[in-house]
Amino acid sequence: MNKQFAAALLLLVTTNTAVAQAGNEVVFVGSSTSGSMDQHAFAESGTGLLLSAQGSTFTDNVSDAVWTNTGRTLYAGQTLQNRVSVGSWNGVAMSWSSLYATTGACYGLGLDAGRKRLWTLVSSTTATELHCVNVDPASLGYGTLVAQTTTLSGPIRERWALAPSGNFAVVPYGTINSGPFQIVDTDPASPTFLQVVVSAPMPAAISAGFAFAFDCKVSLDELYCYVLYSGFGFSSLAVFNRATNAFVDFQPNVIGQQDLALGVVAANSLAVSPDRSFALVSGNGAPGRVLRVNLNYVAPANSTITTFSLLQIPNANAVSLSPDGLRGAVTSTAQTVGGPGKLVFFDAVSGQETSTVQLGNMWNLYTTAWQDASPNGVFANFGVGCSGTIGAPFVSGNRPRIGANFTVDAGNLPLSFGLMAFGFSNMATGGLPLPLSLTGLGMTGCSLLVDPAATVSISGSAGVASYMLAIPNDPLLFGFKLYCQAFALDLLANPFGFTASNGGEATIGL
Repeated sequence: MNKQFAAALLLLVTTNTAVAQAGNEVVFVGSSTSGSMDQHAFAESGTGLLLSAQGSTFTDNVSDAVWTNTGRTLYAGQTLQNRVSVGSWNGVAMSWSSLYATTGACYGLGLDAGRKRLWTLVSSTTATELHCVNVDPASLGYGTLVAQTTTLSGPIRERWALAPSGNFAVVPYGTINSGPFQIVDTDPASPTFLQVVVSAPMPAAISAGFAFAFDCKVSLDELYCYVLYSGFGFSSLAVFNRATNAFVDFQPNVIGQQDLALGVVAANSLAVSPDRSFALVSGNGAPGRVLRVNLNYVAPANSTITTFSLLQIPNANAVSLSPDGLRGAVTSTAQTVGGPGKLVFFDAVSGQETSTVQLGNMWNLYTTAWQDASPNGVFANFGVGCSGTIGAPFVSGNRPRIGANFTVDAGNLPLSFGLMAFGFSNMATGGLPLPLSLTGLGMTGCSLLVDPAATVSISGSAGVASYMLAIPNDPLLFGFKLYCQAFALDLLANPFGFTASNGGEATIGL
């Protein structure tokens, strides 16, 4: 049955799109301190498990990082090393190398996933321009320069953002009050490719006085652009409406356009939810904090700001959102200059901490990057089993991985014998919704939890029996879900003589 079931699994996957995993994405944390071997770390967002923490020349002075290839590849921009490095993740460790070396510091990264192009802002002693790099691994030009702007040099620029489509980039002045807000055309099919296509004044920033741009974002629908800036004793959020070509006025009853005053002294990073209904802002100082900004685009004056006071973050370095926008992560250090550092995961609605990862002496932790999908195989339980003579049977499993053996264990088997059902759905079977009561068959209080595409007998000892499935070494299986449920032979439990376990959901990873 093993080979037949594996073949059926392959057939089903080739006719269905695998869904990338979510909920336990690995988060990369980069630092920028001193020396040439700055520390970096990887931690699981769901479990809070620290996977690794070490130094590397390829993560020295990281300015930004971005994942791609469903959590297999990570790009990191470096300032003092003057390059973009690339890492290959195997689910346990990262293998690093140099992707693109240049003559200046690489500030920020923007991934054009559709065209397989990576943008970075390169600042040298003579010029500051956007560089576009080929990141198509199948191309002979992988890691080479494709295009670059030529008109951005002059003012200091460091913080910027690429639109999700890759068609434009927001590149404000570093000293936000000294020049216009600018958008650059990065669509290679456009007649204005590499040119500044929007150059708008920032009235509120100019009137506020000297201030630095600390972060930029573009909404997923690309209708709005966001610039976070801080000056002496104040921090504000500017929101640019691309439809009206003007900045949102958050105080229409006050003369002149007004940005959103955040009420923190040193805001330093920004994350915008996928539906752009809210933003998270981190702020340094005593105490550090994370703000949730609920944005009202129809009536901007009704936008609200909530401080997540439950989070213990003495100095907040950087905040970020999970791909689904439901969870946040913020780095924090015990002191402004120096460790120890930590990574705190929290609920993006309530601000309730879910886990904390201690990062030792790491500090200046201004880069956090969530995987676009988790490559780690996950086995999770759902539903409940029905009680037998020694309790309810249950299933457990190891991490299901492509090209490896996946083992499911069934426990609480009175005679160490039973059946194991495998299927591809836990929603319906034969047109009937799941769970499906089995009381009518004589299995009192039991339910069918999976659609049984295949069922095998299992036997063991001491109340435990196992079944091993060899998962083919086929990348199409990545992210696919397989369901299982055990049925224990228990002659005294009910008229039918079997009881049912809880369900198991296996998400196949690397």
